[in-house]
Formats: sequence, C-alpha cells, structure tokens
Amino acid sequence: MKKVLFLTSNFPPSRSVGTQRVTKILKYMDPARYQFHILTLDEAFYGNQWDDSHVLEKRVPPATGVTRQPFKDLTSVFTWMKAKVTPKKSTVSAASPKASGKQGNGSGAARNTRPGLLTRWINGLRDAIFGVLEFPDKYIGWYRSAVKEGTRLVRDNKIDIILTTAPPHSLFVMATRIKKQTGAKLVLDYRDPWALSRWDKGSRLKTFFEHYLEKKAITTADAVLFVTDKLKEAYAHHYAHLNPEKFHVFYNGYDADDFEGKQNQPSGNPLRFVHLGTLYKKRNPQKLFDAVKKLKDEGLLSADKVRFEFIGYVARELSFLYDYLESLDISDLVTFEDNITFDQSLQTMYAASVLVIVQPFTDLQVPAKLLEYMYTRRPILALCEPGSATAAMVEKGRLGYVAASQDVDAIANGIKELLRHLEQPQFEPDESYIRGFDMKTYIAQLDNIFGNL
Repeated sequence: MKKVLFLTSNFPPSRSVGTQRVTKILKYMDPARYQFHILTLDEAFYGNQWDDSHVLEKRVPPATGVTRQPFKDLTSVFTWMKAKVTPKKSTVSAASPKASGKQGNGSGAARNTRPGLLTRWINGLRDAIFGVLEFPDKYIGWYRSAVKEGTRLVRDNKIDIILTTAPPHSLFVMATRIKKQTGAKLVLDYRDPWALSRWDKGSRLKTFFEHYLEKKAITTADAVLFVTDKLKEAYAHHYAHLNPEKFHVFYNGYDADDFEGKQNQPSGNPLRFVHLGTLYKKRNPQKLFDAVKKLKDEGLLSADKVRFEFIGYVARELSFLYDYLESLDISDLVTFEDNITFDQSLQTMYAASVLVIVQPFTDLQVPAKLLEYMYTRRPILALCEPGSATAAMVEKGRLGYVAASQDVDAIANGIKELLRHLEQPQFEPDESYIRGFDMKTYIAQLDNIFGNL
C-alpha cells in the first residue's frame, strides 16, 4: 500500500470546483492500494463558501486522515482599514435580485457608487502591498505552517507520495519544499495554468517570478497532471528539456452517483438557456447579450418563449453587466440569480433546455462543469475559442453548438440552431465518449500514474 499526503485548500466544507476534483479522487482511488492523509485549512476559513448539503463531504472515506490548520492572512490589517472607511453596504450580493429593490427576474442590481478619496487611496495601497504579500496568491500565508506540518506528516507516517492541486499555485511552492525536505515523490495537479495563463497576465516582474517558481516546481516534481490535452501539450513544449514522460493528462470527470434521483424533464416555455457558476475575469457573457439583443430586434426572441439565466456569483470586475443589460433593453430576456447548492445545480441542469458555457480567450482549459453538463445530455451552447480544448470536447462528444466567444453573429446563429434542435433534434450525443469521463472507471488513469512512481 502506498501512502499519499494530499496538500489542498480545496476540501469540504468548501464547495469549490477544486473540492469536486479532490473528493472524487478520494472517493474512487482503491483504499486497498492507497491510504490518503489530507493537509488542509480550518473549516472557519471557508466562511460563506460552505457546502450546506454535505454532498462533497460524504465522498471522503471515513478512514481518510485529515489535519486542519489555521490560515494566516498577511494582509488582514489593510482589510480592516478598508472596512473602517468604507460605508456599510447591504449584505445582499450584487448578483441577487433583492439587491436591485425590484421584484421579478432578478436582472437588476445595486448601482456602484464612486468610492471616496480615502477609500480609493487605501484600495491603491492595499493592492500594491497585496501584490507583494500575496505573491503568488493569498494562500502563501499558509506556507510556513503547511511546510512544517507537511514535513512532519510525511516523516511520521512514512508517506510515499505528496499530491497537490492548483490553483492556488502557492501550494506547488509548499509541496516542492516538503519534497526537498523529505524525499517523497511529488505529483503536481494543474487544474488551471500558472505562468502560461491566458487570463492572468501580470507585470513583467510578476511574470518573471511566476516562471521561476513554476520551473522550480515542475523540475522537482516526479509527475505533473493536466486536465486537458492542450494544457499538457503547452507545458510539455515549454519545458521541452525535461523528460516528457513526467507529463500526464488526467481529466476532470463526473460522479454518476451525484445525479441519482435528480433527473427530470426540461421546463416548458419559456425555454431556458442556463449558465451555472461564477462570472469573473474574462468569463464575460457580454457578447452573448449582444447576440440576444440582435435576435430580439429581429423579432426572433421574446420573453414568453426564451429566457437566459445566469445562476451564481458575479465578480466585482463584471458588475457593469447589470447596467449593460438594461442599456440593451433585454432585461426581460436575461436574468441573474443567486448561488444555489450543488444538488440544486444538478436539478437545474436537467430542468434547463440548453446549458451555456462561457470560456473565452483560452485554448487550454475546459470548465469542470462541462463534465456535469455532459452527463445530463442537455444540449450545450459553448462560447469559446475555435480549436480550443473546450471546443474539442463539445465537438467530439456531439454535445451541442460551438460559437467563437467574441463573434456576435456566430453566437446568434448558435442560439437559432439550438432552438431548431429543440423543435427537431439535429444531433445525438456520443454515448461512448460521455462514458469515458465517468470518474468511477477513469480513476484507473491516476492509479496507473501513481503505480509507476
């Protein structure tokens, strides 16, 4: 039996996408071959990100050892200062229909007011200091205690393998240090790229140090996992001087058990185009809104026939979308709704007519929720880059329609094609392709990688 230390910030009660991957691994890896010990953060760290349904927690085998540690926030003093000078706001999120003071579809939102001079000054100072103290990310505050405790756990429990998953990528720095001090095998799991990210380009100095830390981690690692073929190819090419056999693809997968008892038929009119999950950074549906506007003006969409729903949190940098929606006069067609539980999200997928993916400006990644979308067999509208990993998955699986993320005409055409498909099916999903992502059987890939270390 091999013993594995799993260093992760994505662990129940967190309901993050990363926690989905972590708990599926723990659930399906053979307990007769692998014994896991988790090193993670105190439950209090996760605040309002708790999985109240405990679905993810139930995946973790009872025999799994779990060590929790407090998180040291290196920038808490600046958060405190900002709170003192910033006017108190409603506790309702900006994505909530309640925030608008309106009844109905939830597409309104509280308007952002320009912050005062002192608040702007503190924000600027805070951002500058955060750039240093939170490099490469805020979890670096966990470094000292994680390395100390991780080293102890490896030595006391005779751990064979250290496994860690990112983001956050600071965990790669911690795991690399633990390996240096113990000699255990190191496996890095890339859910998203780090220095090669298409979404997070920073200053030249930041990028230089990210490349330095990443190179050190990958060089030290015994195996490196990637969630798509394109992500693996990009890193294998960038680190062509390293042994290519250390690079492996280990996709996200779905857990068929999650869907038991949740199957239902799509709702009737209006037909529901549903996006589930957070909108943040470049995951911006603005071009979809433009396409909806175009089709409405052409008389092809009306509120009694079609509705576009965005369920989940909208990050601050995209809060302008609420005003944009109203400026297009499509608030009758597009709604924003609050976060829902994991179980509710699965039920919503089945109730949807079409499921929407927004994955622009990157060819390397596939949103983890696409695997859950896939399982429901509901048609998918994927707004992504042609030739990207996301496009390839949708096309290979015959899962729906791919539209270039910034091409309004292509998106509008995709909507029309899927409306036609709902009236008269135009394609059938590839069942063998879908079954290939069942984590219950796909986990054998990870077992094989671990077995060869």
